[in-house]
Amino acid sequence: MPGRTDLCGGMGRWIERKGGLRPGRTGGLILLLAILAVQAWTYRYPDLLFKRPQGYHAWRQSDCLSMTWHYMRYDLPPWEGRMHFLGTDGTGRALSELPMLPFAIGRLWRLTGQQEWIYRAVVLLLTLVGMIALYRSAHLLLKDGVLAAYVPAFLFTSPMVAYYANNFLPNAAALALVLIGSYPAAIGLVRDDRRATLLAIALLTLAGLLKATAALGLLVFVALHLLRSIAPRGSSPAPGHRSGPVLAVFAGCFGMALIAAWYAYARSYNAGQAQGIFLIGVLPWWSIPPEEAGAVWQGFRDHVLRDYLRPDLYLVLLITLVPALLTPRRVPLLLWAALLMLTAGTFAFGVLFFGALRDHDYYSLDQAVLFPTVLLVGLTALAKGRPALCRSWPFQLALLAVLVHGTDFARRRMADRYGTWMNHEYLTQHEPLGRMQEALLAMGVDREARVLCFPDISFNRSLYLLERSGWTDFGTLSDDPEGIRARMRAGARFLLTTSDNVLLKPTLQPFLARPVGRFENVRVFDLQPVP
Repeated sequence: MPGRTDLCGGMGRWIERKGGLRPGRTGGLILLLAILAVQAWTYRYPDLLFKRPQGYHAWRQSDCLSMTWHYMRYDLPPWEGRMHFLGTDGTGRALSELPMLPFAIGRLWRLTGQQEWIYRAVVLLLTLVGMIALYRSAHLLLKDGVLAAYVPAFLFTSPMVAYYANNFLPNAAALALVLIGSYPAAIGLVRDDRRATLLAIALLTLAGLLKATAALGLLVFVALHLLRSIAPRGSSPAPGHRSGPVLAVFAGCFGMALIAAWYAYARSYNAGQAQGIFLIGVLPWWSIPPEEAGAVWQGFRDHVLRDYLRPDLYLVLLITLVPALLTPRRVPLLLWAALLMLTAGTFAFGVLFFGALRDHDYYSLDQAVLFPTVLLVGLTALAKGRPALCRSWPFQLALLAVLVHGTDFARRRMADRYGTWMNHEYLTQHEPLGRMQEALLAMGVDREARVLCFPDISFNRSLYLLERSGWTDFGTLSDDPEGIRARMRAGARFLLTTSDNVLLKPTLQPFLARPVGRFENVRVFDLQPVP
């Protein structure tokens, strides 16, 4: 079938000559696992695995864990998410992405008890499987275990990827599912394997359900099938080959419909009570006031320099791409197309979610798949054109040097996230909250008591650690006596403070008349009945 193999740039013929679609060589896989183990040890994963939610974006971590806790305690169905932050109607109802992880781990906690390390371990295991799948996808093209191992190992030098791969957010799991789906996606494209195509679409759809921005992988995969169906004039594809793109398009559209349906349901579920806990929509650049756009750009530049990759590794990516640009025919057309579509999709994401890029690096986590794609394009050109160079010790020593420096950079950024201002609030204010369950009971704060906790401006950080429902200082509630009284009428019985500075606020003085206890830096006050 000349049309299709020409479109693939000879990829199918080359793979067949090299021995067919086999898993990566054992030696390459062992090398990858060894590198990932060293990187994980360098990032202090054995210690971080048992840490409470803290560090950069502990706010969002606590939201996920709060939902997990409610699935454990109240045996809720997955489509009825609840949180400790009670919102505007006092129910705590809130949903965003498909709560696959919170629901599954909440069910597991019913058997094991509240073991947060299980959550981290599940996300880490998914990431590991994703890295192995990326290795196998790379090996299909490169047929070189060392080069194939370098692709996922390079991705793991991203401080952002390293941080969230051992954390509670769904973004890392969504990225992992995209990577896992890359292997059956490659097989489905190269071999017209319908089962592999359907498996890839199922995995990529699940990734989009976990995080809407991860649906870019599904869109690209369907578009590649459409491109592959365009054979040169005069070719005569077999009937079975003609049905492959049709199957991919229909299954892909069904997957996109599922994703759209879920987020439409989540939006309606949140209406009226979630009080802005989750963004289900976009924050395009044109919606940002001009006076704020500069700060957003500066925040984004900081993420580029500190969180996405070590700055000089962007240059490494460009250098790797040079051989492919000089000899573009060595790279399969579909791989070029994937790179161009992922680049365009990443740019579109930046435009549509511009307002979130200042403070939320994890919004870009799904787009990190662009890094290994660039590497694959460049290394494919090298492997086909200069195989002796790829196997030479100077070249492989250079690869090792890049990994060492990239890993060290990620290690230092990880240390920043747990040891600098990014974790100051937890270490100085919130850490005791997770150890005062018995003290709370002794003070009369039973587990069903609704509380206020100041000066926490997040939704669930303090409330989750306390295992009590209520309200925080989100929206500067501590400056609004009438708002506090409204929360008291909604059932708030106690006020907790984690910093003595907040006690100096004149707006809080009427609510501090009945102190009932203290635990380290935490003060507890019994709220007077509402007049």
